[in-house]
Amino acid sequence: MENNLIILVLMIPLATACLCYVSRGHSSAAGLSIAGSVALAGFSIKPVITAFSTTASLFNGMLYMDALSGYMMSIIVFLGLASSVYSAGYLEHELASGLTSIKGVRKYYALLHLFIFTMLLVTVSNNLALMWIAIEATTLVSALLIGLGVYKRELAIEAAWKYIILCSVGITFALLGIFITYYASFGLNAGQGMLNWTDLRAVAAKLNPATMELAFVFIMIGYGTKAGLAPLHNWLPDAHSQAPSPISALLSGILLNTAFYGILRFVAVVEPSTGHAFTGGLLIFFGLASMGIASVFMLVQKNYKRLLAYSSIEHMGIISIGAGIGGPAALYGALLHILNHGLAKPLMFFTSGRIQARFGTAKIESVCGVLKSMPLLGSIAFIGVFALAGSPPFNVFLSEFAILKAAADSGSWTVVVMFLLFASIVFYGMASGFGRMLFGCKDAAGCTNFSSGQQDLWDKAANAVMITLAALVLIFGLWVPDCINQAISACAAVIGAK
Repeated sequence: MENNLIILVLMIPLATACLCYVSRGHSSAAGLSIAGSVALAGFSIKPVITAFSTTASLFNGMLYMDALSGYMMSIIVFLGLASSVYSAGYLEHELASGLTSIKGVRKYYALLHLFIFTMLLVTVSNNLALMWIAIEATTLVSALLIGLGVYKRELAIEAAWKYIILCSVGITFALLGIFITYYASFGLNAGQGMLNWTDLRAVAAKLNPATMELAFVFIMIGYGTKAGLAPLHNWLPDAHSQAPSPISALLSGILLNTAFYGILRFVAVVEPSTGHAFTGGLLIFFGLASMGIASVFMLVQKNYKRLLAYSSIEHMGIISIGAGIGGPAALYGALLHILNHGLAKPLMFFTSGRIQARFGTAKIESVCGVLKSMPLLGSIAFIGVFALAGSPPFNVFLSEFAILKAAADSGSWTVVVMFLLFASIVFYGMASGFGRMLFGCKDAAGCTNFSSGQQDLWDKAANAVMITLAALVLIFGLWVPDCINQAISACAAVIGAK
C-alpha cells in the first residue's frame, strides 16, 4: 500500500502538468494547478509520516524512502502548494500587463508541476545515478521556467542559459564522483560495483578512504554548484532575480536543498571510511566561503531580488557549516535551518513579487513607503526581512543559534568568530536594503510607478499564503513542535549522527 502511494505521489504532478498544458485559459489552468497540488499534499501525508518510523523500497531498490526522504518531500509538497496558490494571482497580473500570454501561462503551470516532480524524484532516488539524473532534470525544467519557455525576456534568457551551462558543467563533477564511488565498491559485492545508497551505506566502512576522499571532492564541487555554495554560486543571483517570483521561491526554498540533500547522502557513505575531519572540513570551508562572499555582495546590491538571492547563498553556507560541524546538535541545527529558510525565503520572494507588481520595478531605490502604502504586505515583508537576517524571535534565529552553539561546544572558535562576523554584515545588508523600501518616503506618491489596485479572489488567496508563511516563521521562532524535533532526529540518524 505504501509503495503504491509513493508511485501515486510521483504521478500526480506529472498528470497535473499534462492537464494544465492542455487547458484553455488562465482560470482553468490555475484551478487545475491548485487542485493537483492539494491532491499531492493529501496523498503524500501517509508515506511521509510512515517514512519517519520505517523505510520503503520499490523497483528493486531503485526508489527508496526513509526519514530524510520524508522530511525533504514534506517541504517540497508544502512549498509546491503555496507556489501554486500564489501563482494564480501572480500570473493574472502578468497576463493583464502583457508580460506573458495564455500559451505562456499554460507552459508555466505545466513546467511548475514538472519541476515539482523532478524534485520529488530526487528525494526518493536510492540509486545514485538516478538521483544525479533527477537533479540534472531540475536544472533543465527550472531553466525553462526562468525564461526560455515562459517570458522570453532578454535578461531572463541570458540568466537561464548561464544557469544551464554552469550547473550542467558543475554537476558533471558530481557524476565523476559517482563513478569513483562505483569503482570503490568493486570487490565488496561479488565483484560488482554498487550504486544504491542503501547498499553503499552497508559497506561504507570497507571503502578505500583515499578513493572516497577524491569522490567526495567531486561531489562537493558538483552538487555544491547546484546548491549555490561559493565560489560556485555565480549562476544563482541572475537566475533567482530573473525568474517569476513563485519560481524564485521554489528555487531558493527547496531546489538548493535538493542538491545539498545529495551531499548529505554522500556524507553518510564517505565518513565511515575517511572519518569526519575530511568531510567536515570541506563542508565548513564551503560554508564560510558562502557566508563571507554573500555578506559582502549583499552590501552593494541595488536590486532587491538579487539581494534575496545572495541571502540564499548565505543560508546555504550556514546549512553547510552545520553539516560540517557534525554531531546530533549541529545536524539538528542544519536540518532545522533547511525548514526555516524554506519558509522565510519563499515568504520574501512572494512579497517581492507583489511589491514589483505594484511599483513596476525591482530597484531598491525606486521603492519606498511599503509599510504605509500597503500595510499588510509591508508587515509581512518586515517579518521576512528580520527572519532572514537572523533576528529573534523568528525561526531562522533558532537554527542559526543551534549551529553556533554546536560550533562553540566543539571548540571551533574560528568558525564561531567568522560566523558572527558574517552574520552581522548580513544583518546590516538586509536591514539597510529593505529599510528604505519599507519605510522611506512618507506617502505613496513619492514612489516610482506606484499603483494601487482592487484585490480580486486570487490576490486574497496569495495574501492567505503569505500570512500563513509569516505565522509559521513567527511560531517556529518561539516553539518547535515535538513532531518536527522527532522528524529531524530521525533524519540525523539516517545521515549518521548518533
